[in-house]
Amino acid sequence: MQRKPKSKYISLLTLLLIVSVLLACKMLSKSNMFEGTEMQDAVAAFKKKIDGPIKALSLTIEKDSATLRAQDPKNLQHVDEYKYVKGLVVGPTPVQLNLLERNLDKTLFNLDEVNLAATPALAKAAVERTKLEGGKVAKMEIERSLNLSAVFDKSSNDLIKSGGVQWRVSVEGTRENASVVANMKGDITGVDLSQTAQAASVNYYEGDAMSKAAAQIKEAFGGRVKLIELIIYPKYVWFQAQDPQKPDEFNQYKCDINGVSRSRAIDLRSTLGPKSWNLTAKDFLFDLDEVNFAKTPELAKAALDTLQIDGGHLTLMKLSRGSWGTIRDDKEIKWDVSISGARQKSGYVIYDAQGNQKSVKPAE
Repeated sequence: MQRKPKSKYISLLTLLLIVSVLLACKMLSKSNMFEGTEMQDAVAAFKKKIDGPIKALSLTIEKDSATLRAQDPKNLQHVDEYKYVKGLVVGPTPVQLNLLERNLDKTLFNLDEVNLAATPALAKAAVERTKLEGGKVAKMEIERSLNLSAVFDKSSNDLIKSGGVQWRVSVEGTRENASVVANMKGDITGVDLSQTAQAASVNYYEGDAMSKAAAQIKEAFGGRVKLIELIIYPKYVWFQAQDPQKPDEFNQYKCDINGVSRSRAIDLRSTLGPKSWNLTAKDFLFDLDEVNFAKTPELAKAALDTLQIDGGHLTLMKLSRGSWGTIRDDKEIKWDVSISGARQKSGYVIYDAQGNQKSVKPAE
C-alpha cells in the first residue's frame, strides 16, 4: 500500500526528465538563425518581451543569436538592447546612442515592415552572388542608411542615419570577405566585392570582360540601353544614358565588379555643348547593341601596335557619336582609343562601331 505513492512519484519524475530533455533538445536545435523560421520565432519572442510595438534602431543577426535595439514603448527617449539566444530573450539593457542615432524620429523603423521571413533565401542568395571560396553568411544587419541627399539634419545639425532601411549581409570565405545590400523585402540591391581577388583581376580591356559588362548593363536597364557616351577604364565602365523609366531624363552611371549603379542626373545641354542644342535625341543617342564589344581587346592591342609609343599604355576607350562634347557631322558611332606613354607622349586611334580603323592621331 505504501509503494504506490513512491511509484507514482518516480513516474512523475521520469516524465519531468523526459520533458526537460525534449525541451533542451529543442533549444539546442535552434542553432542557425539564417535557416527556417528562426528569425520569425525570434521576433515573436521580442514582441512578447517588449509588450508593445517594436520601433527598431537596428537588428543584428548572427548564426547563434539575434540582437535587437529598440525604443522603449514606455519611455520614447530611451533605446534598449535585447538578445535572443536559443529561444530565450535576455534584456533590456540600456543603449547609449551615438551622434548618428540620436534623432529617433528619423532613425527608428517599424520592424514589422521588414520581411524577416526572407532571411534564409537572402542568406543563400548572398552566398551565391558573392561566389567566395567556402563562403558563409557571418552576419546580417538591418538599419537605416545615411541619407546621401540630406546628410545633415537641420534641426539638430548632427549627421544622422535617416536614409532607407536596408539589410547588409556579410559573407566570409576561407580566404576573403564580401557583402551584399538588400531592401526591406530581402531583395539584393547591391554587392561589394571590392576587397576580393575577383576585383583585383578585373580588366575591361581584356578577354570577354567588356562583353559581360555590356550584358550586365543591358539587364540592369531592362533590355534596351540608349547611350550618350560610354568610356571604358581598366576597372570600371563609365557611361551616360537615357533613363530607362523616364525617356526625357539622362543620368550618369557606373558598371564595375559590384554591378551597375546610378551616380547622378545630368544636364544634356551642358554635357553635349552649344553645338548640340538644336539637335534631337536621335542625333546623338545610340543603342548599346550597335557596338561590337567583343572587339574591345583586339582594338586595345591594335591601337598600341599602330601608335608604337615607348612605354605605351591604354588611357581609355570611348564610344560616342561625338568627340569630347561635340557631335560629329557624319553621326557615325566611333571608338576613340587613347594611348599614353613615356615622356608625356600620347595619341589616339579612331575605329567605327564594328572595329574598323578610321583615322590615327600620331603621338605628340
